[in-house]
Amino acid sequence: MSARASTTPSGASAIGLFAKAFVSGTAAKIRGDASRSGAPVWRNSYYVGQIEDRIWKPINGGTRRGGKRWTAALLGAAKRFERKTRAERREIEPGARNGALGDVGLAVLEYLYGLVDFQTGRLEPALRTIAEAVGHSYSAVHRALVRLRDHGFIAWMRRSEPIEDPQPGGPPAKQVSNAYALLCPTGMKAWLNRLLGKGMQPECDADRRKRERDEFEAMLAGLSAQERLSATWTGSALLGDTLAGLAALVDRRESQTRESSRTDEIGGSF
Repeated sequence: MSARASTTPSGASAIGLFAKAFVSGTAAKIRGDASRSGAPVWRNSYYVGQIEDRIWKPINGGTRRGGKRWTAALLGAAKRFERKTRAERREIEPGARNGALGDVGLAVLEYLYGLVDFQTGRLEPALRTIAEAVGHSYSAVHRALVRLRDHGFIAWMRRSEPIEDPQPGGPPAKQVSNAYALLCPTGMKAWLNRLLGKGMQPECDADRRKRERDEFEAMLAGLSAQERLSATWTGSALLGDTLAGLAALVDRRESQTRESSRTDEIGGSF
């Protein structure tokens, strides 16, 4: 597969491409699941080769050096995010072992970062291949992938391929590995752009680490109380609903405070 114009993956753009692909008439979708059609493929699967060029993009310029920098920066950010959310979760649930991503999630993310083709963005490992590589069960890896997707680090498209000479009355297609896209979570984009930006003056290693840590902490601090709760809470639904209500009250109070002290600016987000 030849390289296209350099485009760094981002959550909004890649997910938008997925949505466009779903409604496009040019991509033949396999509709129905096993209970309805008899075909052993997931609903909303695409045939291999029909959708990949819309979701795979060169990583940070498509070079090995650029791709390594991009994945190393995001892996470090993911590890700090995991430590921070684990500490916050322990304030509510003492003894909690994992944060928002979990140790398995970090292992899966690191494996995907090491496997992706930086030049094209191609990434299509089978789920069992990932499980064997990171040394965890199929189900644990599946849950980790869902957490990574929910927090904006990855997305995927289900795929299938036609069965050659299918049996009469049998399924016309079979499920194959997903096509994965590596993304930058929305809340980390500005931080990552500054980190990978050009024209910065040389600085000592200690100063660089402090600056990066401060910028990352500032990025996390920008999350609302509801967003922070969504990222960290894994306890009971009843208590979660109660905390969600409290988080909403905190957000409304902060919003009212900002409005009362600054009436000549228009709020908003990108």
